[in-house]
Amino acid sequence: MKKRLIKIFELCISIGITVGFLYLFYAVIGFEKFVQFFKQISFPNVIFAFFLYFLSYITRTLRWKLTLSIQEFRKLFRITAFNTVFNIFLPFRTGELSFFYMLKKENISISESAISFFTVRIFDAISLFSVFGTAFLLLKGFYLYGFLLIILMPVFAVFLKRLSSFIKYEKLEEFKKSKLTLKNIAVLYGLSVITFFLKFSSFYLVLPEGIDLSFIKAFFAAAAGDITTILPIHGIAGIGTYEGGYAGILILLGIEKEKALIASVFVHIFMLGGAAIIAAFAYVLKVTYSQKPD
Repeated sequence: MKKRLIKIFELCISIGITVGFLYLFYAVIGFEKFVQFFKQISFPNVIFAFFLYFLSYITRTLRWKLTLSIQEFRKLFRITAFNTVFNIFLPFRTGELSFFYMLKKENISISESAISFFTVRIFDAISLFSVFGTAFLLLKGFYLYGFLLIILMPVFAVFLKRLSSFIKYEKLEEFKKSKLTLKNIAVLYGLSVITFFLKFSSFYLVLPEGIDLSFIKAFFAAAAGDITTILPIHGIAGIGTYEGGYAGILILLGIEKEKALIASVFVHIFMLGGAAIIAAFAYVLKVTYSQKPD
């Protein structure tokens, strides 16, 4: 009963965040101004943005090839697409459960999927804070420090690998020996950084011309928006919390509140729509291949 009440409370908070942001957006921007900015979007830019966003799914998928026994790219891409869209739209990170469910259907044990999952999520966190910190340093003009940060961050992954030796679990030890070699650590980190670079670059391309943001500021804001995804409670489909991280950073950088809010909304709409389209594409591929004769 207590857990149920907590869930209801969390759901109410999520709804409150979403409704509050929508009201704020309407009060500050309004529908007419939103349409005005929408007309300033470059359609060729959106197409190229989606191409980059799609490539980010490919780099995400390649990471699972390094950490799972499944090596068939098509299956791993489908798992990546479905897991991502569930994670975006379902509340409280419950979408992550889809990863274990899909791998279970592929006869992958919970222990293997769990070790792989947490490994990749750790690399997500390391690389996200790496690109966030690098973007901040570049904004401040500390180019050398930014370069050193993004180059040296894999050392933290090596440190975590050594630290995990305190966990006495046979399958984890086997995983570290076979999957977490120094080469694979470098590749996993590199793929994670490339994933964020492709993703955040695509977000920059969908901004209306009237926003007039530099690439590095938009990149930094996108990284801040992504950091909000680690929060235990989000708005529905991240509405409100994502915009808070994205727009909040821009406002701190001196960008007008109106432009910061409208930029965050366009980026979030693109992310939601792009994830849904790619998941639909993965589903069509699944149905197509399942209907082919053996």
